[in-house]
Amino acid sequence: MVESPADPLLAALRPYLNPALRHAGWFGFFLLLAPAMGPRGYGMFILALSGIAIAEALLAETAIAALVGLAGLEERHVSTALVTVLAAGAGLTLVLRAVAGALGGIVDAAAFDDIFPSLTLLPVLGALAVVPTALLRRAGRRAPFAAATAAGTAAGGAVAVALAWAGAGPWALVAQIIVQRLCECAVLWAMAGERVGVAWSRRHFAELFGAAHRRVFDAVLPAASRYGPCLAVGLSLGPIAAGLYMLASRLAEAVLEIFLARPASLARDTPPEIARLACRALLPAALASALLPIVVPPLLDPRWWGAVPPAQILLLAALPAAIGFMRTACGENPAAKARWQRARWQRARVVGGIAAAALAAPYGLAGVAAAMLAPAALVAAAGLRPIGRRMRGHGQAALVAAARPCAGAAAAAFVLAIAADPLGRLLDPLTAFCLLTASGWLCCLLVRDALSGAAPAPLALSRQTRDPSPA
Repeated sequence: MVESPADPLLAALRPYLNPALRHAGWFGFFLLLAPAMGPRGYGMFILALSGIAIAEALLAETAIAALVGLAGLEERHVSTALVTVLAAGAGLTLVLRAVAGALGGIVDAAAFDDIFPSLTLLPVLGALAVVPTALLRRAGRRAPFAAATAAGTAAGGAVAVALAWAGAGPWALVAQIIVQRLCECAVLWAMAGERVGVAWSRRHFAELFGAAHRRVFDAVLPAASRYGPCLAVGLSLGPIAAGLYMLASRLAEAVLEIFLARPASLARDTPPEIARLACRALLPAALASALLPIVVPPLLDPRWWGAVPPAQILLLAALPAAIGFMRTACGENPAAKARWQRARWQRARVVGGIAAAALAAPYGLAGVAAAMLAPAALVAAAGLRPIGRRMRGHGQAALVAAARPCAGAAAAAFVLAIAADPLGRLLDPLTAFCLLTASGWLCCLLVRDALSGAAPAPLALSRQTRDPSPA
């Protein structure tokens, strides 16, 4: 079979496809829903969703991690996991429905009492997707997840837009996430291609539990990192602040997840190449932080403009995230002690971020965003020493590989900080956006190439010149 010239390009882009589809689809439908919802509607939805999403991740992601990490996976393991997570998901749904009334009193919003009980169906939907997700991850297949994301985002977003413009309010967001999860679950089961029986075994359950209890905290960290600060902000400042902070955090999260996706060849890369990959997000973060005041006003109504300052601050987390990427990539050590230390720092970052958001909430959204950077910076600083140990022998090359994009991004950020405000006032938004993006990119390229110290390559000729002298 002849390899197509596009195959290497597709293989290189595949790790970035799923996060890019997920965030692009979410922002596309958000632009359609935002005028009908407003920050209050989104904030009410995020307040109702946050606790349920964390509880669902605690159940589903723990079970997925156990199935993926189990050495000798048997058919009875899979059927036992399916029966167990479905029963646990149904029980969690009943518990959440029982406490819905008490939580409504805490939030003190009439719409919360209607939204929250409907979202309690999510643990069951998450349990249904556990088995196909685990089987596909064990097989190393990424295309089904991209297909499920695209199908779920399109179906859920279409339903939400139709309901929102019909006057359904936050209920449109409830329908969006439920339809999206149903479509994702159906696509994953169809592409997994496995028939799983309904059988339960005590021995296999004990083996699954032994593999799961060590992964509980790690499985819930991503959901806690996304929804925990929003919940803390909403409980302290109300649903409007929760909606604005949700948008700000999603903007920063999109940049970091897309540009810091782990390529398949990361385990084989040298430390200088890892350092170069870790700095990919710096320039996009600098461009996004400078251009948000120009881009957001034409796209969203003034109710959403309060999300711009916290988003600009949260985008500064690109540097700690780059250091964390390097620590994870350079510290791929299978030893239990190394895994425990990495997990410990991850937990410290997430728990510290939630605590910082809760403590800084009285100082406004910008204060919360600034406080969120402190735990990330501390964890990144703690990771510099392990990175130095792992890069011993490659220190100078890795430092040069990291210094060039860092200096280029810093120069671009400096230029944009000076030019963004006057150009944003003088030019229309599209012209200013294009001009500033090109200026920042060109400035980054000039500084990066100036620091490389490499001489320009000679011009290659298409045909050789012959010596005119006679033989």
